[in-house]
Amino acid sequence: MIMNPFVFTVNPAVYLIIAMVVWGSSFAAMKLAVTVYDPILITFVRLLIASGVFLGLRRGFGPIRYRRGDWRWLTLMALFEPVLYFALEANALRFTSSAAAATVIALLPLSVALAAQWLLHEVVSGRLYAGLLVSVVGVILLTGTDEQTALSPQPWLGNALEFLAMLCAVGYTLAVKRLSAHYSALLLTAAQAFIGSVLYLPLLPFAAIPVVVDGPAMLAVLYLGAVVSVLAYLCYNYALGQLPASQVAAYSSLIPVFAAFFGWWLVGETLTLVQSIAMLLVLAGVIYSQTGSATLDSQAVLNPVKSQPAG
Repeated sequence: MIMNPFVFTVNPAVYLIIAMVVWGSSFAAMKLAVTVYDPILITFVRLLIASGVFLGLRRGFGPIRYRRGDWRWLTLMALFEPVLYFALEANALRFTSSAAAATVIALLPLSVALAAQWLLHEVVSGRLYAGLLVSVVGVILLTGTDEQTALSPQPWLGNALEFLAMLCAVGYTLAVKRLSAHYSALLLTAAQAFIGSVLYLPLLPFAAIPVVVDGPAMLAVLYLGAVVSVLAYLCYNYALGQLPASQVAAYSSLIPVFAAFFGWWLVGETLTLVQSIAMLLVLAGVIYSQTGSATLDSQAVLNPVKSQPAG
């Protein structure tokens, strides 16, 4: 098992809850940032900040035993997240509310389970499909009743972009699960920041140059880089090395709850009764699909490499 000196040995659920709280707050932070600065510039700066943090932690990487051919998986990991995911989510939050975007992300555990069935030929029961159907109904209801406001000018477009971001998160989870059998959570989290920064460089000429200095927006970008891109991903990747990916992804059902709170607290967003019911439908579908014995088979499901998990 690959140990991480910066992660204490406690229940992985603790790290997952921390990750979900931080990710829940990230929607409101990104909402604050994109109202002032270009999404491309925000993403590049947050990755640059995260890279600087990881450079300071480089002594904790330990010995790196690179396996031949893993550059493909590492590049794919970084391409899914942060590159594509951040770009899609940043633009999604220009058009929809942070609570609605987070509710779409709640489909992640179901999507991960289905991807495992299709790509790894695992057996998935009808319980999971039933949960997926309920969640999809909730997302459609949420999107269909999301009113156009100053904070949510084009909810259908924003939620569609967030759905594509969620699919990128599925690919990211599968890639990290495979790599976590050989590399530490700290190294993988740092790698995605470094590789993501390099991949975003060619996009900088297309970013709008900021002409204003906005304190809250700048603090939001700093928070996204130093906390969200470091702490949340480190906790999530550590848990992926300890638990089945389907079990880890199930915790993302908590994100809409935290996102709704931070959206109300930091951005002033509100939810109608119908939208609240839609969110509950999504959460109910996720919880139903993840309870009982009808979900995926533990560690073997998303770990095609038969080796010890990383930590």
